[in-house]
Amino acid sequence: MKADIYHLVTVNDGAADNAAIVQVFSDMAANRLKRDFSLLNYYDEVPVSYGSTIVGVEGDSVELKVHEHQALILRQDNSALIKCPHFHNDLGVHCYASYVNVAKKTVILHNFAYAQIRAERREAVRVRVRDPLPVKFTCGDVEIEGNLVDISGSGVSIHADPVPATDTDQGGVLHLALAGTALKIPGTFVRATADGNDGTTCIFQIKPDPRADTIIGRFIYQRQVEIIQQLKDEVAVE
Repeated sequence: MKADIYHLVTVNDGAADNAAIVQVFSDMAANRLKRDFSLLNYYDEVPVSYGSTIVGVEGDSVELKVHEHQALILRQDNSALIKCPHFHNDLGVHCYASYVNVAKKTVILHNFAYAQIRAERREAVRVRVRDPLPVKFTCGDVEIEGNLVDISGSGVSIHADPVPATDTDQGGVLHLALAGTALKIPGTFVRATADGNDGTTCIFQIKPDPRADTIIGRFIYQRQVEIIQQLKDEVAVE
């Protein structure tokens, strides 16, 4: 998971926080607390969250029965976020999976830590784009070209080659095509960071007009449908 999705938080220290989180699961398993929690993963930026059932708590590990889609993503990510009102100050929790069986819908989680779930603060639904989709940002003599990484109704990020010197909050126009429709969307350069793939991830805020907003909304909805169908297809071949 990426840093823009969650941020780890230390309340006491790592060992004490882990023990406190495991104790919450122990109390829920023993019905001393209401069993009220859900797992959360982001699959191509789309949140996937289902309820789960506690099978047992042993040592520092928690065994759960989960939805098959959640199990599949857990196997891919090897980690998950957990939401539960019993955690300290309503913080979320990040954990790792030591065992995942998609067919049996069973996972064993361990190495728990408190986390702020940043992605839930997003004001707009975001989806990741897998197929190359060219984007160009222009502002006077400045041009930034690359491929779309993800998009929402209020922003986009693109993977670009080394980026020319560009001022933060510099306004310009983003040129791209969604579902065969060419769009020119006013945008503002936010920041650029090295992404570890011999390139740079550039983030822009956008202010689409009603037409562009409708096209973006349709694209996001269709992409969500594709992502959920992809999950179903991957489960079917297990």
